[in-house]
Amino acid sequence: MTALATVAPSDREAGAAGPPLIVAAKLLRWLRFASLLIAMGTLYGLALPLLMANTAVYTSLPRQVWAFCLLTAVALVAGCLIAVDRLAGWPRWVLLAAVAAASGLATTGIRADHLTAEAEWSYGVIGWFAMVLLLDRGRAAAAFLVAHTVVSFAQAALLGQDVVGMVVVAAIVLGCQSPVLAGALALRRIADDVAAARRAREEVRTAEAVAERLHESRLARYADLAGTTVPLLERLTDGSADLSDARVRADYTAEAAKLRRLFAENDDVPDPLLHELEACVDLAQRRGIAVYLGTCGEWVTPPLAVRRALIEPVVWAASAATAARVTVIGSAEGVTVSVVADAPADVAPQAEAPVAVTRMVDGTRVWVEAAWRR
Repeated sequence: MTALATVAPSDREAGAAGPPLIVAAKLLRWLRFASLLIAMGTLYGLALPLLMANTAVYTSLPRQVWAFCLLTAVALVAGCLIAVDRLAGWPRWVLLAAVAAASGLATTGIRADHLTAEAEWSYGVIGWFAMVLLLDRGRAAAAFLVAHTVVSFAQAALLGQDVVGMVVVAAIVLGCQSPVLAGALALRRIADDVAAARRAREEVRTAEAVAERLHESRLARYADLAGTTVPLLERLTDGSADLSDARVRADYTAEAAKLRRLFAENDDVPDPLLHELEACVDLAQRRGIAVYLGTCGEWVTPPLAVRRALIEPVVWAASAATAARVTVIGSAEGVTVSVVADAPADVAPQAEAPVAVTRMVDGTRVWVEAAWRR
């Protein structure tokens, strides 16, 4: 939709943007057809009779015929492209170059003393063809009309011809073409205003959707905490928690790691999985535990539920007694998180779909691996 600032929307683009833009696109398309009909009417109704009636004053009649045929070909090709809504990109500029070439052929194939007379049939035609090709690019169309007029006057002045008659003709021709160009510019302004209003509306909807998702996420986090964290806090406040028990302390440490993981989930980072792992590892390090975190390979970001299941071994390792080693191995097929720690084996995480968990116990050390495959 931002392209509306420079290029008018096609029917297909406008269809995705809403009824107002569809109307604007169709109006511009019909305005283009109308300009093409005017150009063809001017070419065959006015220019052709002048060409046939003044063959004697042309220094090169073949040039005049080539210019006329070239404009006819441009009209036919432009009409086909407008019909299929494809008059954009390089075809437009190729056709515009052909129009400029036709103008050059016509004005260089006539005697100098007839350059400002009616025998010079191309001046009133060229502008209409430029309008057909550049109607959706108002500034470019206006620039072409001005440039064409300036070049025509300069050519006549350099050849020593009286340009007073051309002033009248230029005023008449530009007076007919300017309202059409103004109408196209008005349609573009309408399309721009509609696009801006639609973007503002979409931004509001996006903001509302984001706020709703954040609210749902907060409710979901609160539900998670209500079942685990709240009971621990209640036992801590009423004094029923025995903090001298290593198992109880491990429960509180694991719950603190879950909280840090939940907080880290809201951060906007390139690699959410590694960021959330580091949040849990940081807690263990603050307890004085020697923790090593190593990574190998690259991986796509797993969904939130999968990340939580992959991080569970690290949450459990936060309650390690002295040391823990965390390794993350990733590839395009999935991610594996493995932990070796001297933490209670009976509270190590269990398998949770779609993550497969493997455990091995060797004395006081426990190895836990959580693997996810796409």
